[in-house]
Amino acid sequence: MENKNGKKQAILRAAQEIFAEKGLANATISEIAKKADVVDSIIYHYFTNKQDLLFSSIEELIEKSHEELLFHFKGLWGPVSQLGKMVWFHLYENDFSSGDARKMKNLLFECRSNKDYYSHSGYKALQRYAGVMLDILKKGVKEKYFREDLEINITRDMIFGFLDEESLSCLAYREIDETLPDFESIMSLIMAMIGIDTDGMNPVMNLEVAAAVKNNRNGKAERVSEAAVSIFARKGHRKTTMLEIAEHAGVAEGTIYEYFKNKQELLFSIPRNKFLSYQLQLKGVFASKDPLEKLRSFVWEYFRIFSSDSDFLMIFLCDIKLNKRFYNTEAFGAFLDTSEILYDILDEGKTCGVFRQDLSNRVFRNLFLGAFSHLCIRWFVLERVSPIRMMSELASVTNLLCRAVVPKSEKIIDG
Repeated sequence: MENKNGKKQAILRAAQEIFAEKGLANATISEIAKKADVVDSIIYHYFTNKQDLLFSSIEELIEKSHEELLFHFKGLWGPVSQLGKMVWFHLYENDFSSGDARKMKNLLFECRSNKDYYSHSGYKALQRYAGVMLDILKKGVKEKYFREDLEINITRDMIFGFLDEESLSCLAYREIDETLPDFESIMSLIMAMIGIDTDGMNPVMNLEVAAAVKNNRNGKAERVSEAAVSIFARKGHRKTTMLEIAEHAGVAEGTIYEYFKNKQELLFSIPRNKFLSYQLQLKGVFASKDPLEKLRSFVWEYFRIFSSDSDFLMIFLCDIKLNKRFYNTEAFGAFLDTSEILYDILDEGKTCGVFRQDLSNRVFRNLFLGAFSHLCIRWFVLERVSPIRMMSELASVTNLLCRAVVPKSEKIIDG
């Protein structure tokens, strides 16, 4: 549609600022129209609804970032240099980015947590951007900089997921102030996985954790939580009402407020209890004394536990993981505690000399969590992968993660 008077551009600019600041749920068409200096009805001349406006508003920002990235590639011909520059570019945008880049990251949180985004035309801009990484990896394999058995799509998902986790560490829960200092550690792990030259725990139950899980598995509060999981997974948190949850749980709507202040508190109570339970399951799987085998077991069990509860996994990926409020809740503390199990394995491996001494536990955790998130979104949200293919891809991911932690002189046998 033509836009001779620039009104559509003004609307997009206003929407970018307001959505980035307030999110889809709290932003209104009226305030966007006021900021763009147009009447409300003009917005509906260009966009179907508020969600369509959100998805369209990020497209321009992604395209701009795409062009800037390609500018940085000028003079860089080798795939390793281009890959390093793309990683550096993401970290730079976290730490020193312009207002547009920061707005883009906030809008991506909103869009990628919404299943409708993946069928919207605006998603194609993100696919084109991701295609840059895909081309770099293909070139690296062809020119024998990267392993010839590299599964390109899986590796792309892992790297982008890795960079997402770094962004969250800095921008969402402020674990670190800047991400650029991690550049060398990040590239070291990536090249250890894909470069051509790289070739048990005592299951004693934490009684406090066990008690917390047990206490939350009874009565009306548990019925409300189970009903919420079922409806959130089907409709999404935003579109679900407390009345629907109450009817599904067989309680009065007012009863829910005896246990939860509001719908958001109910949402975040779900992962808190799940993560406490997951900790217990993860601690019981490490019979092997070999740290590398423990790492393999951890990766497989982590994916298995989450995948076996598809409703919760859908909520976690779409309503929780990319919700910045999550990072200020007790549920996030329980989520991080699960990572302590991984840290113990990594520390043991370094102590035994099986893992690299320069391995950063925190940076590797981001690699692992990023791989998990991106693969599960593709597997369960986009619904493009068969169960058999999932197992094959998970085996590849596990092998890549194991390659990342062992010294260069060590050879590992793919499991």
